Amino acid sequence: MQRAHITASGWRLIGVESLQWCANNAVYFLGLIGIATYDLEGGALLVAGITLVRNLATSLGNMGAGVAIDRWGPRFITLLTLAFTVIASLIVGLVPTTTGVLFAAAVFLGISGGCINTCTHAFPGYLEPDSKSRQQLNGLMMFYSNIAYTLGPIVGGALVAVFPTRSVYLFMAVLMAAAFLLAWRCKEVRRPMSEAAASQSALARIGDGARLTFASVGLSVIFFSGFFGNFAFGAFDSLESLFYRDVLRVNIVWLGFLSSVVGLTSSIGSYLLTRVPVGFADIRTLLASLLLVGIGSMVYVGTDVLAIAILGQAINGLAWGFLEPLQMSLVQERAPLEHLGTVMGFVRFGLMSAGVLPVLAAPTLADAFGVQSVLFGASALIAAIALLSLIWWSRLEHK
Repeated sequence: MQRAHITASGWRLIGVESLQWCANNAVYFLGLIGIATYDLEGGALLVAGITLVRNLATSLGNMGAGVAIDRWGPRFITLLTLAFTVIASLIVGLVPTTTGVLFAAAVFLGISGGCINTCTHAFPGYLEPDSKSRQQLNGLMMFYSNIAYTLGPIVGGALVAVFPTRSVYLFMAVLMAAAFLLAWRCKEVRRPMSEAAASQSALARIGDGARLTFASVGLSVIFFSGFFGNFAFGAFDSLESLFYRDVLRVNIVWLGFLSSVVGLTSSIGSYLLTRVPVGFADIRTLLASLLLVGIGSMVYVGTDVLAIAILGQAINGLAWGFLEPLQMSLVQERAPLEHLGTVMGFVRFGLMSAGVLPVLAAPTLADAFGVQSVLFGASALIAAIALLSLIWWSRLEHK
């Protein structure tokens, strides 16, 4: 890895992203879905409801952060989000867990997660002026954060083996406090906004973000491929923990362990992006990565054999690890800096809001066809959308 190309602020941003993913992954799988499935003994309806609330809150966080970034810059919004997360996670970690508390946790995790992800996805555009430097920063940020993503559920699993499951929220509070200290010294080196953007209303800036996204063919493809791909993944949000419990027949600890497999192979995928020439880091490669996600997901849920599920998750992680920082680089490259926050927020909003309808429909479909059948169908849909998009884009390029 060519560390010389990354500034001190860039390395601090990598630290922020790594710490927040370590905390969020542990809390999502164990402190949210795990508590709903195991501690509260909930079924598909409870898991779907909690996931729906979290996804809606995340979408709001994405859009709100995007607008705020264009006005105040990513550093200030990152600090504000991290401070809020420390306080909220301390509260949830200390009070007894009930269904109401879990829904409240879903709201705060969604808002804070949507805000911090939009911030860290937009931040490289304010730190690095050229495409190659941004691509390397994005790749390394995902490389290290995916290692942290892997460690989060492992540490979280060790905590819940000894302490109440809600202890993972206290773990989150500690890590987010450390991330706050790093973000404090992470300075933007480019102007975060234009004077015209500062005079616009929030709704006007959201409208500009949507208009700029759809005015660009490249940004539109990034948005819609991500939207429809995540549309299918909405089924996983409400049914994946039931797949572990009822199909693979494993306990709550495996929620963390298989998530760690994704984190490990995602790190490899992210590192590969840092070695890809800028000319090959394009939309065709993005769509090919999404196709591999669909294939990996089909392997993951296609049987009731744990070893094959692990293999599928490994493929999934490799593809996602390459895809996400590539998507970040492509949006940063195509969006004007003064609108980067709203464009990134709008793209992230599309990714998260896509799963709302499937979250609602998945429990009913699972009752009719079974959890595994629904998840396999969703995986096949991801692969089909990616393949059709790849064919269409290839034809468009050759016109």
